[in-house]
Amino acid sequence: MSSLYARHELIPGWKQQQLADAKVVIVGMGALGNEVARILAMSGIGSLLLCDPDRIEESNLSRTVLFRQSDIGNFKVEVAATALREFNPSISVETRSLPLMHGVGLGEIRDADLVISCLDSRLARLQLTGRCQLVKAPYIDGGTHLWGGEVRPYLDPDGPCYGCSLTPEERSIADVPWSCLETRPESSMGAAVPSSALVGTWMGTIAVRFLMKMTYPAGALSIDSSRGNTVVIPRVQDPECPLHTSIDFVTKISVSSQDNMQKLRSAIPKSAVPLVWEPVQKLVECLHCDFQEIRWGLSSVDLCPQCQNYLRPRTTIELDDVPDNVKLAELGIPPREILTVKTINGWHWFELE
Repeated sequence: MSSLYARHELIPGWKQQQLADAKVVIVGMGALGNEVARILAMSGIGSLLLCDPDRIEESNLSRTVLFRQSDIGNFKVEVAATALREFNPSISVETRSLPLMHGVGLGEIRDADLVISCLDSRLARLQLTGRCQLVKAPYIDGGTHLWGGEVRPYLDPDGPCYGCSLTPEERSIADVPWSCLETRPESSMGAAVPSSALVGTWMGTIAVRFLMKMTYPAGALSIDSSRGNTVVIPRVQDPECPLHTSIDFVTKISVSSQDNMQKLRSAIPKSAVPLVWEPVQKLVECLHCDFQEIRWGLSSVDLCPQCQNYLRPRTTIELDDVPDNVKLAELGIPPREILTVKTINGWHWFELE
């Protein structure tokens, strides 16, 4: 092994080759994602997949170690990947500048050694939890508050999940950002680099120890720097949590997300209806005039060509009416996604190559 990791190998139980062979998915490349990705890269992780749709803003620079002033306006994942390769020239970094549901397929989540959630929205965290639970993938969730935060390792797929820590009412709240059609401003929360560094370091530490099959805290960590303490909080699985559902038998097909609907239809049973996990736009209409147009793809905010008012998208999760020439990626279907397909004999799951 390279002398780069000579000091690592002096640590009892350290297994550098296991880290070199590991693949980790990080969802969210803000302050926490920066810290965790840096720690993993410098520890010698072999492969990272980074997912985040956002571009760098000036306010990110006070809390992120991988971004610079000259990076403002660029995608977070692309800038982070370049910086991480400088920390570790042998690392493989793949990037997806898309939201989770369109950026990382269920097959990729299942085959990763670990998934790390660095998200700041309850809805996004619940979405990632649901996808990890579907394929029994171990994951670590982290979040910050003003002077600390929490780290929740969910490394036993049959144990408690993030959804178990919420009430039924909290699980049902979709705290999505305001619609682009809304005029109300988004509210912001305070955040400081010490909190991100503390929480990110704990997340990175648990990730490295898990990947090397070393012990790690069994519960959630509550970190309060104002009092100088970190408390381990036991977790209990909620039998009513709806996220404890997994996919059983999956059929792999020779279709990729870059192929079109015609090829997908040829690979699944005749008259079967493929479904997506996230609603896709099928048409747009204007509520102020009679304009309406079929537009398959991801929802966007557009103006009516007749009266210049905002168009309203109509969405669906069923793809039976999609034209043959539309690519799956245009519908927001990520690489190696597992699609649910409705047939006359029941539900089946097909995995893209």
